[in-house]
Amino acid sequence: MLIYTCEQMRVIEENADVNGLSYIQMMENAGNGCADKIHSIVNGMGGAARSVAILCGSGKNGGDGYVIGRNLCDRGYNVRIILVDGTPNAYESKMMYSYLEDKPVLFYDLNKGYDACVTACMSSTAVVDCVFGIGFHGQLDERISKFFEDISKSRAKKFAIDIPSGMEGNSGEIKSDYFKADHTLAITCYKPVHVMKPASECCGIVSLIDIGIEQSCYESVGTDVMFSAEQSEISRFFKPRRPESHKGDFGTLLSVCGSQQMQGAAVMAAQAAVNSGVGIVKCVFPDAAYSAIAGKLTEPLTIPMRSTADGFLSAVNTSRILSMAESADAILLGCGLGFNEDTVRIVGDVLMNTKKPIILDADGINAVSVNINILKETSAPLILTPHPGEMSRLTGLSVEEIQQDRVKTAKDFAKEYNCILVLKGANTVVAGPTGRVYINRTGNAGMATGGSGDVLAGIISSFVCQSMSLQSATIAGVYVHGLCGDAVRKKCSMHGVTPTRMIDELAEVLSIFE
Repeated sequence: MLIYTCEQMRVIEENADVNGLSYIQMMENAGNGCADKIHSIVNGMGGAARSVAILCGSGKNGGDGYVIGRNLCDRGYNVRIILVDGTPNAYESKMMYSYLEDKPVLFYDLNKGYDACVTACMSSTAVVDCVFGIGFHGQLDERISKFFEDISKSRAKKFAIDIPSGMEGNSGEIKSDYFKADHTLAITCYKPVHVMKPASECCGIVSLIDIGIEQSCYESVGTDVMFSAEQSEISRFFKPRRPESHKGDFGTLLSVCGSQQMQGAAVMAAQAAVNSGVGIVKCVFPDAAYSAIAGKLTEPLTIPMRSTADGFLSAVNTSRILSMAESADAILLGCGLGFNEDTVRIVGDVLMNTKKPIILDADGINAVSVNINILKETSAPLILTPHPGEMSRLTGLSVEEIQQDRVKTAKDFAKEYNCILVLKGANTVVAGPTGRVYINRTGNAGMATGGSGDVLAGIISSFVCQSMSLQSATIAGVYVHGLCGDAVRKKCSMHGVTPTRMIDELAEVLSIFE
């Protein structure tokens, strides 16, 4: 599904108006569509009494509320209109307000009768939030904040129109008190707030309300949009396996990972790749870690190479690694390698001397951070999988700056360095050089543990070897990785989510896509 920013939404509406769908008609369509959805949900709750309190702001979101009120009034609802910020000031909203003059609707004014407004909400079957729309920024004022808090105790079914008031449409952050919705009815399209955590988890069930805008009106915003995916969309990335297949059909991964101090990273990355369906995994690691790594790997080929004195992979192995890369379909580089001069040399030489797809993770990313321009000089297709700390080293931005606008940070980097960039975290962001950005919605906070990123790197690498495009492999890898974390959470609790348990879930999770 496509996700549009609030600014893009305004452009789309402008295009619709130019093409003959007036703002008045859009408001009518939005209000009637929302009323239909509200009625279907309230009607399904049972009970003879049907009353609705509609909280209306002074802008266009309030206008939607007046249409909803008129529609539900005609269906026999007892409608109470709560003027949260006085009478409307937007032209379209004034018109919709005037249409209620001959309707048996009760009006309340929050500025003139606070307690009566609270009572009206508390005694209603449903409460509908039409106070602020996509233009809200900052903090709710104390009066509205207290009102939302007071009515949150109501047993009424609560609906937010487009965006719960108090939240910003373009952000996953929660900067203010907000209307606590059971359902959010997104007008025309999904906005970032509907999919980005933690705000998305406070929107309740999100439903899309079509208001009749033609597809051509969306095209002027270009391809520089965000999207998320459902299971059915991810399924298209997986091709059926032919009955006569052999292991060579599913690719060879060269994994250059691990050290004496971080042997687990190599093991988890390789095992995740195996469990994700790659044909062959060849594991290169320092011989100082042989007993720790080889003893835990059964399916992959183990290829110990010369170590440095302190147990890291020595740069003298570079030519041998490059020779092995010639027969590989992808190279996973960096998990647990350690950050030192030898690692920097190995990573740099591989980047400059192969055209095979490279998945750079962990210390592979740290190694290029000392010479970031090497990413522009390589001919190898690249996937980078940094967490915010590693992204900080790559960009020079602080972690706080990165987290304030994860989408822009990832998108700018992917464009500049012509790579696929995976910015890990809640709602992992996948950005490509074209400007398209994928927002992942699977996964949970229990996955924030050492080794989780190694598992992700192994899954993505495996999918690349199985002939998915780099972008498809990355999106599918992030999605599947999150599903594994969710499966473990369901069985073992969030506290019980570990990388090895996620690896064990891979086979069952992947059965969904066969």
